[in-house]
Amino acid sequence: MKLDISNEDSYFMYNFIQEIIDKCGARMPCSPQEQKAALMIKNEMDKVCDSCEIEKFYCHPRAFLGFIKVIIVLTLVSYIAFFFLPLNLPFYWIQGLTTTSFILNLISILILWNEFFNYREFIDPLFKNKESQNVIGKFKPKGKLEKIIIFSGHHDSALQFNLLKTLKIGYPIIIFAGLIVLFIWFITSGLIFILSFVNLFAFQDFFIFSIVLFIFGVPALISLFFFVSSGEKANKVPGAVDNLSAVGIVLGLGRYLQKNKHLIPNNTEIRLISFGCEEAGLRGAYRYVERHKDELMEYDAECVNMDAIQTPQSISIINFEPSTRTKHSETVVNKLIKAAKNTEINITSSSLGGSGSFEKVFGQITGGTDATAFSKSNIKAANISAMNLKRMLEFYHQPGDTPDKIEKGALESVLKVCLNYIMLED
Repeated sequence: MKLDISNEDSYFMYNFIQEIIDKCGARMPCSPQEQKAALMIKNEMDKVCDSCEIEKFYCHPRAFLGFIKVIIVLTLVSYIAFFFLPLNLPFYWIQGLTTTSFILNLISILILWNEFFNYREFIDPLFKNKESQNVIGKFKPKGKLEKIIIFSGHHDSALQFNLLKTLKIGYPIIIFAGLIVLFIWFITSGLIFILSFVNLFAFQDFFIFSIVLFIFGVPALISLFFFVSSGEKANKVPGAVDNLSAVGIVLGLGRYLQKNKHLIPNNTEIRLISFGCEEAGLRGAYRYVERHKDELMEYDAECVNMDAIQTPQSISIINFEPSTRTKHSETVVNKLIKAAKNTEINITSSSLGGSGSFEKVFGQITGGTDATAFSKSNIKAANISAMNLKRMLEFYHQPGDTPDKIEKGALESVLKVCLNYIMLED
């Protein structure tokens, strides 16, 4: 079914993005600016939804990405311990140093694996606990509640990625170089640890190799130490594409449904959600799912999350997120593809980061979307993104993520897909 988005509704979405940035500025997780944006979003939802509320939650926002500095320090200290080995030390000192070096590397790998590749709150208690909020608007069902459909985005903005701002295409090179060094040094220190109990001088065979690895890896490790700045210095990203674009669509959907409630299927509740702290490791989405999991399971909930809607030329349904190894619901993915087909919108299905060779590799370090929190809890979900990856390095997680980066037609196209998704329920 062909749907027309009025000029008024189209203008509203783009104008609201600009208004949030003008009044709130950058909105890093748990900041006063993030809270102010949430209140502005609630104010708009109050105008169109049957009910709206803010759900507060607590998390440790600087743990995510802050763990990088912890890993770098542990890795460098493990190297220092190793470099003491050539000294004429007693046997128990040599074994103690090899053990220390390996254990520090093991801790580093565990932190990386849990915090980034699984989005677990592994060392979060080491960082300050702060308050954030999710905004939830509801269109109540006609008749008995049998189904919940969620459309979501997030209103916080990212911490500035210093390396990406400075290095552009060199950013993924530094990331992969750092990861390679971490894993190779972990394996090497493990072998040295084992051999130290067999042959006291076995470490000598690895010493030159370790020196070369250290020389190669130090530039990458030091660069990663400055991945993000501390405190307010990191709060420089307007976050128009990532991810006020999705918030604009969520609110646009609310405005459209308020004027066309006949589109809402019987026995179906539509929820519009703007999450906080997505850029802190999806904490807002995880808190929401944890709090509401029983009802989401009971009413066969489906979540259509949106993240980084920048161009109508590259709209993609994300069916898999490589960093966290998250496979999204085939049901939701297929319905989104069908909804796009019904609106004659060109759309593809791929893993996060893209389907090309470079994109597949780059996808390993792209992180995750709020849809992950749902899929990891066996709640049906998928993500819509629409990013020109060639332009992405220009502004992604940088001060250049401004409203002018969102191409005309991007928000309208995804809004039409969401509306048709609802209509497919009938």
